[in-house]
Amino acid sequence: MSSSAEPDKPEPATPPAVSRFEYNLLRILRFLLGHTPADQAGPLLNGKSTAPPCLSGTCVKLVRDTITKGLVLHLVRSGGWRKEKFIRGSEPKDGRAWERTPLDERTLRFTPHVVEVLIWLTAEKPTDTKEPLPVPQQELTVADELFFALAFENLRSIPEMTPAVSKLASFRRNPLCWLTYPGDVAAPDLKAPAFERYTAGLGAVVMECLQPALARIWTRSERAKGQIEDWKRMRLQGSAEVDALGNFLTAIGKANRPDLARFLLKTAGAIFATPDLTPEFWTGGLKDSRPQRLADRLETTRVALAVPRQMDTLRSWDRKARTVGFFDEDYQASQLWKADWEAGRGDEVTARANAVLEQVEPLRTS
Repeated sequence: MSSSAEPDKPEPATPPAVSRFEYNLLRILRFLLGHTPADQAGPLLNGKSTAPPCLSGTCVKLVRDTITKGLVLHLVRSGGWRKEKFIRGSEPKDGRAWERTPLDERTLRFTPHVVEVLIWLTAEKPTDTKEPLPVPQQELTVADELFFALAFENLRSIPEMTPAVSKLASFRRNPLCWLTYPGDVAAPDLKAPAFERYTAGLGAVVMECLQPALARIWTRSERAKGQIEDWKRMRLQGSAEVDALGNFLTAIGKANRPDLARFLLKTAGAIFATPDLTPEFWTGGLKDSRPQRLADRLETTRVALAVPRQMDTLRSWDRKARTVGFFDEDYQASQLWKADWEAGRGDEVTARANAVLEQVEPLRTS
């Protein structure tokens, strides 16, 4: 038995209704997550509009869903998909990020401050705003800081936005911003934040996923330093890098998580794959408008070599690892760092780094 009647077709889904302001906010959010190009978000960020008293429930739900999925995708693409070994407890654990980590340790939790910044970016023109939105940095979660770090990375594609948004505490005091673009968030009277929350729990998972991305960012930054022509800019960026890397290595050293410095070892390996480098690789672009005082010129050159200066710390971890006995609690962790060190040609890279540093500081002892 058959019928000539056509089956009922499902009604097309009705898109959620939001106001014009909320629509613009969602478009800016997609740009901050890297899902739309800067030329689409630029006009929205460079304009002003009146913010409503509050966002609709529909908009808040869309914001939460977009951010959560966007950040998970960001972490997976950055390196979470790779099958790698990282420390869990006191032993290495292999697998992808979601295989190494229980669900409750990789759950993203946000505060309302994320929505506050989104409303501010949509309503205000950051380049014209004299007083940045006050965001209490101490209240932000790791998930908040991850979102703001990714947002800052994409806002950098609009050059005039960088100095404006970097005044916000959610960027300026953000450990992840300091570890990715320290020169853009630094100020002469500002010190790098602490990194202890990124040595365990969700913070450590984030750091594990970001290792390949951090290696690319730092390698690109080191290779671009030779094009910097301004002494003040070089000194500010170099000082920020020394400060950030110093705080980061101190934190992961105390937590016995040297595996989280894998990106730095890979960066140094990429730079010093070229033998016989000289300090001019980093400072060759500096022009004649140099500081009058020799001490200022020397200090600028010293901080420009931020990455080479960290190799002795990484080598000290290798030396310590070689003293750990089979029955010691940290044996497995020490073996993992020894493997990383050997794979990254740590001794060779450190020797080349120290050869460069000795050209700046002849009396330096390694």
